[in-house]
Amino acid sequence: MPSLTPSSPRTRIAYVLLTAVLGYLCLLTGLEADLTERVRLLRYAALIGSAAFVVMTPHLLLPDPRRPLIQRLNIAPPRLLAHQMQRLRPLLIVFGILGLLLAFADSKTPGAALWNKGKALLDMALIVLGTAMLSLERYGAIGPESQAWHERKKGRWYRAFRDETGYGYSVPEGMVPSMLVTQTLFVIALAALVSSAYVSATGWGWGPGAAVLLWASARLAMRARQYDRPFYSTNAFYSEIFVSVGGRSRSGRAPVPYHSLYWVPTRWRPAVWASLRQFDRRLPLGRFVALAHGVLWILVYRAAPPVHIATFLFLLLLIQNAAAGFHATPMLSPLPFQLGRQSVRDWMWTRVFLNLRWAAPLVLSLGGLAALSDALSFVDVLAWTLLDVLLAAAAAVLLTYAHEARHPKHYA
Repeated sequence: MPSLTPSSPRTRIAYVLLTAVLGYLCLLTGLEADLTERVRLLRYAALIGSAAFVVMTPHLLLPDPRRPLIQRLNIAPPRLLAHQMQRLRPLLIVFGILGLLLAFADSKTPGAALWNKGKALLDMALIVLGTAMLSLERYGAIGPESQAWHERKKGRWYRAFRDETGYGYSVPEGMVPSMLVTQTLFVIALAALVSSAYVSATGWGWGPGAAVLLWASARLAMRARQYDRPFYSTNAFYSEIFVSVGGRSRSGRAPVPYHSLYWVPTRWRPAVWASLRQFDRRLPLGRFVALAHGVLWILVYRAAPPVHIATFLFLLLLIQNAAAGFHATPMLSPLPFQLGRQSVRDWMWTRVFLNLRWAAPLVLSLGGLAALSDALSFVDVLAWTLLDVLLAAAAAVLLTYAHEARHPKHYA
């Protein structure tokens, strides 16, 4: 039977870009590190990797887009578990590559202390892998408990605490078990890291990670034969809870408040607002832009060569403006509906402002770098901002011509 988790070209490109950027940071950080610093870097990487799996596992697994096909094929319970493991595999590969770079990319003594480097990598890899498997075990079968919380059959202690103190999670009650699991898993990963560092001198640094991995494997093995019930109930619950009633998020906050677009001229503000709401449902780009600026600050902090910083900045501007291509599709901009609302020129200006929403974060990020470092000057900030505006306009013109402007010609 073919794999149930074929990755789209867009997903593969995203993982390749993520590996390339983070791999470059690992090389920049660890290429000239000695053994002591290399071990410390691997521990930091294990902390970040464990946190990534704790936070990202439910978003990678739930709700499963292949659930209708899986139900029709009546997949056996063990294969359901293997299917979910495969969905975590790309992220495991990314962190595996990063760990290898941190452990063995050495420009000073590449052939020295290979055993110690490999052992440090093994100690940390076991912790990350154990955390990933434990996250899969807890999140993948959390549906029945979440449903019980949602129906107020469980969680009486939480409601009493919230009503008495006024403190609680700003999520529906059915999501509270997931929040508690997130905290528990992070504490377990952190305890394993601290324990591994404490006993590493004795040669037992691999012990805590192995214990977490064995514990997670045992629990997954116990669930494997009857994994169908938690799989379907968890996916059904998350499909229900993720439904955006009225276009609102789980916290009840509107994705793009209309008043936040005060900077858009009145003529195009309604179209920009509606487009942003649709676009953010399809591709919530803000978190990726924020991550990219975080990487940029790390590059500057690590004194990366100016040509590398400039290349990264250019790629960032190119990608974030080209992302408007998702809006110029029949799914988000159906024809002739578009032309019944605005002219081709108005849709071009709409996409210009759709792209220009990232200009202010760019100015703030680059301005902060110019004020705190010598890597950029304020003249550079102005130049990069002008380039961003030009790319925003060019992308809007090209996309609108390809989508709306060519449509009437088919009927000429």
